Amino acid sequence: MNYACILFDWDGCLADTLDIWIEAYTRSLELRGIHAGKSAVVQELFNDWEGPERFGVQDVGVFELEILSTMEKRVPTAVFNSGALRVLKELHRCGRTTAVLTGSRRSFVEPVIIREGVESMVDLLVCREDVTHPKPHPEAVERALATLAVSRERAIMVGDSTRDIQMGSNAGTATVLYFPNKNRRYYGLSQLERCRPDFVIRDFNDLLNLVV
Repeated sequence: MNYACILFDWDGCLADTLDIWIEAYTRSLELRGIHAGKSAVVQELFNDWEGPERFGVQDVGVFELEILSTMEKRVPTAVFNSGALRVLKELHRCGRTTAVLTGSRRSFVEPVIIREGVESMVDLLVCREDVTHPKPHPEAVERALATLAVSRERAIMVGDSTRDIQMGSNAGTATVLYFPNKNRRYYGLSQLERCRPDFVIRDFNDLLNLVV
């Protein structure tokens, strides 16, 4: 289908930031005597605002401030995943509308987009501070579609996690699971496919074949 609007997750999808987040969470957990593997951190803490308390963190406010402080220092080192910049440029050239829907703060995302010179190719950012409900609640998708005046039938959500796919499905859009080989360190494909994404891609070249 010729989709008019492509909605992207940021962390782990457009941006190669999962290791940065894992390092920040692992360090703050270990300061509290809590030890967790990479997969547990990704699945239990990413985009889950209640995750730290479930992990046994008592001082959740301080914990979150530590994470934010670490990320503010590391954001300048973040880069786009392979092929992501080319996809944004090609979608822009073809007249497609794009949005980034992320559980990260705007201050983590905008500097990278500006640094790479693609701010004109991202029509909308919906960040953590813009929504009341985190993924997989459909609020971020619904907000994006309303702002961009696009119907759910003409939009497709691209993400690397179960919460991304569930968010798109809950909002009634088509969904694409982005699963490059490196993400096998954090996720199992069979687990992700239980969310029933409409499509699975290994790299962003495959995405262009779907939406253009």
